Amino acid sequence: MEAQSISHEAAQLCQDINRIGAWLAQDDFDDFERAGLSPQALSEISVIALLGNQVIATLTAACILARKSPAATLLFSGGAGHSTHLLYDNLRLSNFGGLVRDGHIKESMAEAEMYEVVAQAAFGIPSGRILVEKQSRNAAENASLSLRALKDANCPHGAILILQDPTMQRRSMLTWARQAEIAGNTSRTLSHAVFAPTVEPAGTEISGKLRFIAAQAQGTWTMGRFLALILGEIQRLHDDENGYGPNGKNFLPHVDIPEAVYESYLRVAASPLAALAVR
Repeated sequence: MEAQSISHEAAQLCQDINRIGAWLAQDDFDDFERAGLSPQALSEISVIALLGNQVIATLTAACILARKSPAATLLFSGGAGHSTHLLYDNLRLSNFGGLVRDGHIKESMAEAEMYEVVAQAAFGIPSGRILVEKQSRNAAENASLSLRALKDANCPHGAILILQDPTMQRRSMLTWARQAEIAGNTSRTLSHAVFAPTVEPAGTEISGKLRFIAAQAQGTWTMGRFLALILGEIQRLHDDENGYGPNGKNFLPHVDIPEAVYESYLRVAASPLAALAVR
């Protein structure tokens, strides 16, 4: 009976984590289009913007979308930050690992520079279509410096498709909107999370016995890093004195977190899993 009870609690925590992850992974397309975006959606996009993160699937998706939309500018934004060495390690272990082994991708590079190497070498995207912003260190700088780079390059004012680590997708969209308002940029933005993070029980114990579903097991996060990200994102989006909303640091507009999502956050934060969270 005890093992069954623990297994039930582990399943409940997985459900809570998946609910949080699905909400954070904001996507403006339905399930059919999500697999590759429809031709109509792609025709409206003038910029495909990938913001610096460690998840290899976001880089792959951005490059595939750029090949399907040859008129769009491919914008890579990312200097050196929390994810830079993690991106390098994931690239080294990925299908793009040969670019690391032959020295084309170096650990000293900015995130955007690593992306550019992959886009050109693995996807054949010409340098003339790629815009690199390699100074940003956080979400606000991703947005503000990217907007400046787009303006300096005289890019068309069509829709901007934004891709980011799925756990940071919602906050990145809010941050971009705030920085676009400051910059006077009125381009339409579309959010595209390449997947919703999903975990499952890996045994009957709770602590440390979760795993990502097979499709998300490589090129993503350690479990500790993932837990730190999703718990940290809810803390930032919760509009209180500790958050990023008007009642806190005022980096973002007020966000209404769905009650079910916040209750899931509270359960995960109070569980043994919270001790595993490592940024």
